[in-house]
This record gives sequence, structure tokens and C-alpha cells, in this order.
Amino acid sequence: MIQGQDLVIKNAVVRTVDGRDSVHDGVLLSGGRIAAVGTEEQVRAAAIRDAEVFDAGGRTVVPGFIDAHNHMSIAAFEPDSVDCSTPPLATLDEVLAVIETHCKGMPAGQWVRGFGFHMSKISQLRNPTRYELDEVAPNNPFLLVDSSCHAGYANSAALEAVGITQCTPDPWGGAIERDGKSIPTGTLLEAAANLPLSASWNDYAERDWDRAIELLEAKARQYLAVGLTGIGDACVTTKAAELYRRADMARRLPLTLQQLHGGDHFFSQQNLTRTDIVDRIHRSDSPMLRGGSMKIFVDRAYPDGAAIDQIHDGCTRHVGTNFYTADEVHELAVQAGRLGINLAIHAMGNRAVGMVMDSYEAVRRHAGDEAILRLEHAFVAEPAQAPRMAALGIDLVANPGLAHHDGDMFTEWRGRGQDHLRVLPVRSMIDAGVRVSFASDHPCGTFSPAEIMWNAIARRHYTGAPNEPTEAVTAAEALRAYTIHPAHSSGRAGEEGSIEVDKRANILVLDRDPLTCPTDDLRSMTVDRTYVDGRLVHER
Repeated sequence: MIQGQDLVIKNAVVRTVDGRDSVHDGVLLSGGRIAAVGTEEQVRAAAIRDAEVFDAGGRTVVPGFIDAHNHMSIAAFEPDSVDCSTPPLATLDEVLAVIETHCKGMPAGQWVRGFGFHMSKISQLRNPTRYELDEVAPNNPFLLVDSSCHAGYANSAALEAVGITQCTPDPWGGAIERDGKSIPTGTLLEAAANLPLSASWNDYAERDWDRAIELLEAKARQYLAVGLTGIGDACVTTKAAELYRRADMARRLPLTLQQLHGGDHFFSQQNLTRTDIVDRIHRSDSPMLRGGSMKIFVDRAYPDGAAIDQIHDGCTRHVGTNFYTADEVHELAVQAGRLGINLAIHAMGNRAVGMVMDSYEAVRRHAGDEAILRLEHAFVAEPAQAPRMAALGIDLVANPGLAHHDGDMFTEWRGRGQDHLRVLPVRSMIDAGVRVSFASDHPCGTFSPAEIMWNAIARRHYTGAPNEPTEAVTAAEALRAYTIHPAHSSGRAGEEGSIEVDKRANILVLDRDPLTCPTDDLRSMTVDRTYVDGRLVHER
């Protein structure tokens, strides 16, 4: 399709995902926008005489998928990193072997990262020590990033490079694991991993900005191939914002990108008295790159799981560890609301979910109904929390794809006999009227919308075991959770997320109908064509 030329798509099942879930036969793309939706005759009549015509052959056309919680600025560097994914790697020896092979070819002194590792998925059930990593990466500062991104495992060169020694105190929001002599073992939990996370990322990016932009665009092309026409990066640091700005100026962002801004480091303590942070959040939008939102982490995955209220013998017991107190979350949220900043707050357990809702109630009183208030994850939450979430107009951005891989960990966090809690209770949330979006949290999990929608419907762990099957959704709900709902949670519902006249022509041609194909066939759904602003950017 030539830019500016009209395109008529006919003989299609056009699922508009509009307010009525209307279905049509054809759609007209013109000037990067949806110009008409209806029968073939109607869209042909609205098109110019020499419009290009694409016969979909009965295939299904849907709005482009939007992954509202992704970490593209991290995932983009995977090609230059070591794939330590467990599975398929099943032992610590296998993990160490792939690190050694990679590092043998690296220049001495250059940072190296590994990704995809979780100790619960290997036979030894433990993390590597700094000394084991020293043996396989003797000439490079090396950081193995936990698959959750909530921890890192560093060798001695990496610890030395960022100044972590026996005398280094635990930072805010994190812990440095130590042996019996107080010597760091190399395991860095949560914010304790900030310095090597930033040092390694900066080394990858700043060594060659052009290469970094090339990797970013290549990752975006992978996303386009599975139907993602928009994403939200769920923690954009100061340096990551610079990479996105450079890529946008070079016109190398082929999809829409919403930045959920963090601080200088991944787990930085948010500080809205810093004018540079506020200015970065409020920086002017471009057609492809958006700001206006801030990310806050409430609870931690390590050392003891999400912030959860369990009930034992009629008494409530708090488990898990937070980054912030309830008062601190409240103050940050209200301050952001007064500054006109939309919020995306990470809350994994029901106690954290309750803290966020308390804070958002205060934001609504001060800032009104216009602010977009997002709650990320709710891995272990209470169905009883759903009505309040709906009443406050909170967008839940959930990750059913992670339940497929990590549902056993979430179940362990919940604890035995905790019948008031559910793992990813999205069915309960939808039934209560909560607007639910699905997202990948990639690289923590797969970025395939087909896989994630399938898991939200099938609710199965990768071992085959069922995972809270009563919280399964319908195919129609899964489609809305990947289109119009994340468009709203990203502040773009007026311009994308459904196939309606005057919206951006971000659409997909699929090889099957996700609403009528057998559930297990949905997992293999293929995107035949992806259009962004009316331009064909992917064709199978």
C-alpha cells in the first residue's frame, strides 16, 4: 500500500470491538485513519476510484493489540545478552555453561547480562554465587537478571564495578545477601540490584546509541509480527527515556509507545520534588511516543513474596515486604494527581491492592474522574476487592500469561487455606465491572497476545495443571482486554483500540477468528498482516 492511497479490505469478518461489538464485512483505510466500516458496497462507495483492494478471503480483522505493561527498553538488549531461560535449561551447570560460552567471545571489561533465569525451575533450587559466576565470566562484569526482574546475581567484577563491598549498607527497598562473614554472595534483591542493572544497561546503550536504536526497532518488529501495534513500557528510567527520544526522532519507533516513567534506576524511590523527573513525565507527546504517566512499585517479590493479608484462626497476618508504607503511597499518589500525572501502581498481593485503592480514593477526591488510575498485576487478590476497584474507576492491567509460567509461585504466595484469595482473579474483576487489560510484562513472560489470551481462557500451568479455572474469561473478553481496554489504560481510547471511523488505522488480519476457533487453536493464531497508521508494517 502506498502511503496516502486508500485501501479497501473486503470479504472479512471485521470485529470492531466498538461499544456494541459490531461485526462488518469491510473497512476502508485512508490517510492513516479508519475512513469507513460496513458492507463491501459501503466502504467501496466511500473510497476513491483507484483505491487498492485487499480480499481478506473470509479472514478476521481486529484492532491492533496493545500490550500496556511491557519492558521493551530491557527486552531490546536480549540479542546481546545470554539466554539463561529456565526452562529449557534445567540445571545450574547448564546455566553456567551457556554463560561461559557467551563470555569467551566478549571483550574484557565489557558488561554482560543474562536473562530468563529462575532458581525454582532448576534441579538445584538455588541461585548461582558470585564465585561460580567468576569462573564462567572471569574477564567481564556479569549480571544474571532474575526472570522476575526483581533480583540480580552478580559476579565479583560486577560488584566491584558498582562499589558493592562488605561495608555497603542495604539500600532503600532492597537487600544485599551476605554470607556468615557479611561478605556479599552476589545475590542482590530488589533495589539492591539498581546499580548493576543501570551500569550494565548504560554500557549496552551508550557504547553505541545507533546499535541500541537498531535493537529497539528490531524488538518492535518482533512485536508487530504478533500483532502488537502499541505497548506501554512499565518503568522508563532516565536513560531509557533518552533511548526512546532518540529512536522517535530518528523515526525508528514503528508502533505507539506509552512511557510509564520511573526514576534514574529501575527501582528508584520516586521523588516528585525533582523537577527533572516531573518535566520528563510531562514532555510533549509525538504521534508514536507518549508520556504523562508515572510508575510506582508498592510490594516486593523478594525476600518473602507479595504483600498479602492472610487469615489464620480469625486473625489477619501480614506477609511479604513493601517498598513504601501506606502513608507514603498515599502521599505520592495525591501529589501526582495534583501535578496532572496519571499513575500505574504495581501491587501484587491483596494488602498492596488495598493500599493502592485507599490512595486512589484520595486521588479521585482531589483530581476528579479524568485521571487514569491503573493497578498493575493483582497476582494474589480478593474477589471482594473488585466492587471497590470498579467504583473508583481503576483500570486493572493483569498478566495471565505469567500465571502459565509462575502460577505455582503465586499459589505458594497465597498460602494454604486462604479461601478469600485467588490467583489473578480477572473473572471476578470483570463481573464486578472492572475494566481489565491483559499485558505480557515481557521479558518476564511471553509477549505473544495469542498465548496470553489463550491462557486467560484455558487457565492452565505449563505443567498441565489447572490454575484457578473459575477465573477464566471468554474469548470476547480476552479480545477487549488486548484492544480497547489497554487503549483506555494508556490514555489513547480516543484514537486506537477499536475499528471506528476517524481512529488510527492500526489493525490486524488474522488467520482465524479468536472468538469462534477452539480454545486450544487460539494459542496458534497467526497474524497475517499488521497495519499501523494505515501502512502495512508486517506481512506473513
